Amino acid sequence: MLLIFYLYLTMFLLYISNEVYESDFLKSAIGVIVIVIIAMTIKKAERLYKWAGITFLVLGSLFFVLYVPNEVTFLHQFGSMSGILSLFFILPFMSTIIKVGKYDSVLSGMINRPPQLNSKRLYQRTSIMTYVLTLFLNVATVPVVVGIVKRNVQKIHTDVLQHFFAHSLLRAYALVLLWSPTEVIVASTVDLTGQSFMTLMPTLLGISLFFLLIDWFLHNKRLIEVPVHTESVISTNPKRFRLKFAQMATAILLFLFTLLALNTLLDQSFTFIVTITIVPFTFLWALSMKKSKRFSFLGKTYLKGNANQMHGLFFLYLSAGFFVQVFPYSSWFGYLNHVFQMTYIHGSLFFFYLLIGGCIFVLALVGFPPLVSIAIISPFLIEAIAISPYGVSILLIGVGVCTVMTGPFNVTPTVLAMQLRTNPYTIIKKNLLFGIGYLLFIVTIAYLISVL
Repeated sequence: MLLIFYLYLTMFLLYISNEVYESDFLKSAIGVIVIVIIAMTIKKAERLYKWAGITFLVLGSLFFVLYVPNEVTFLHQFGSMSGILSLFFILPFMSTIIKVGKYDSVLSGMINRPPQLNSKRLYQRTSIMTYVLTLFLNVATVPVVVGIVKRNVQKIHTDVLQHFFAHSLLRAYALVLLWSPTEVIVASTVDLTGQSFMTLMPTLLGISLFFLLIDWFLHNKRLIEVPVHTESVISTNPKRFRLKFAQMATAILLFLFTLLALNTLLDQSFTFIVTITIVPFTFLWALSMKKSKRFSFLGKTYLKGNANQMHGLFFLYLSAGFFVQVFPYSSWFGYLNHVFQMTYIHGSLFFFYLLIGGCIFVLALVGFPPLVSIAIISPFLIEAIAISPYGVSILLIGVGVCTVMTGPFNVTPTVLAMQLRTNPYTIIKKNLLFGIGYLLFIVTIAYLISVL
């Protein structure tokens, strides 16, 4: 276990080094490390990740032998996902600062604050708490929120409880990721289209808040008559709550401004900028609270613990990265490119966007992570990106994040299913209609942005 952790750490350091001082030697070194990681994680990967990763490896190897020219270096084909995985690897430091500052326990008081809970208030407070915590905890938000809310709910029918969390938690979780700079779909899309994150943020934030209100309206209309039995509530210290909430809001704004400044000053990818900013920013935050020692201790613990849970993810993404790199050399790429080109040239731009969005949405239902789907589809978007980078950015981010609540093999529905002792399909089918409506809205907005 410890050896694999150090391999992940080595890949992270090599990725950072190669972004600063790009060289063939570092690319080859990354390739070697990636191959070793793939070999060591194949047995540790969950069944779905294992077979999906093996499929990518077999097809990638076949395409490399049949189609890739001899002058192309084999080892250089394995590093395309190292940046995304480096961001995944370093994210636990965001969870660490929340724990060190005890922000999670203070925010849990949102549930118990007066006035007395009913179905409407419980749903909205769960949604808001998920929305805020996700900015820092990411997938760790799920067990935190479920644990807090279940303590306040005495008796709710199992099916109603599943509906409650599938809606209040997964929808809020997905909607906040629309504009979160630490979300890898956002960072990778910004790098792909070249569009500034800060210019995208107003639109993404607007869509996020709009659909959050729609979700509350739909819940109130359907479930307002469902009785909610709660434990007796204890009022949270309002001054402490406001102070902690103000600290978090200030930190979020400072983080965004830091990213904006670095993105302006440095000629680097947005994924790289987010990755190198997280550790020093969270450490300085802990230092301002005079808790740097505890932060350092917990940060190392969370980093190792998170790495031990990511073996399947590393195996799948690194294998898919190899496939994505060699796929454009194959004849199959030409066939698919013809389909997309015909739709783009002879069909409506709306149907082209719908085709892109539909592919990402459907592929997520059969096990393809949205980042992999976007990476496969991205070569077909070159002309569309050149004409309307803003519209394509909204499309890819919006549809990619949509799969967080509708993809049965996505990490978040899987974790929620484990918390509720059911299967991911039971969870995601409760969001399918909402997800399809959301998908059509995103496609329409992206289309209107592109043509106006």
